Formats: sequence, structure tokens, C-alpha cells
Amino acid sequence: MNEKTFKLFKSLVTAFLAVLMFLAILRAQLALAAIAGVAGILFLTIVRTTGSLVVDEREQTVREKAAQLTYLIFAPTLGLSALGLLVLSHDSNYFLESLGVIFAYLTLFQITLYTLSSFFIDRKFGGDGQEE
Repeated sequence: MNEKTFKLFKSLVTAFLAVLMFLAILRAQLALAAIAGVAGILFLTIVRTTGSLVVDEREQTVREKAAQLTYLIFAPTLGLSALGLLVLSHDSNYFLESLGVIFAYLTLFQITLYTLSSFFIDRKFGGDGQEE
């Protein structure tokens, strides 16, 4: 990731968090606004750069491990939440059922995205797509 891409990514995430906080405050969802504020502070603290953007092997390994860990935590949590909401709602609460369906779609999207990206990255780096 070059400096221009990094700055664009940082700006987009910062703008998303600011808009999310604004909308949460307008709708009196103070917990969402507080969590978005904490996430924004953490994000801006971690991604601030001084000087040039240098990516060495250690930094690349940290990013890869963070992405893997994020997927390993988020996908099962989202999937189990979807199943739990769908089972618990069973025609009694339409809101919970709708939320469960949304979580299920998000889980399916994440699994598909992970599968496709790992397939293409494997092919890009010379893999034949088969395990040894």
C-alpha cells in the first residue's frame, strides 16, 4: 500500500466514523455514538504516521495476522448471532427475525469474499489451488 492509498483509506474510515457518530447522535443512539467515537480515537491513534510510510516484513506479517484473526472472530460470531436470532424469533418478533436474516446475509457475503480472495491470491502467488 503506497502513501496515497493509505491516506485515502484513512480519510474514508475517518469520514465513515464521523458520519456514523453524527447519525447516531441525531437518532439519540448514544451507545453507538460512544462506540464509534472510541473506535475513531483508537483508529486515528494507531494509523497516525510520522514521515514516510514504510512497510517491512514485520509490518506485513502483523497486518496479515490481524486480518486473519479478525475473520476468525467475526465470521463465527456473526454466523452464530444470525442462527440464534433466527431460532429465537420464530414468528414472535419480526425485528429479531429481520436482524437474523441480515446477519446471515452478511456472514454469507463474508465467507464468499474470503473464499474468492484467498483463491485469487493463491493463484497470483503461484499456487495451484491444492493443499499438499
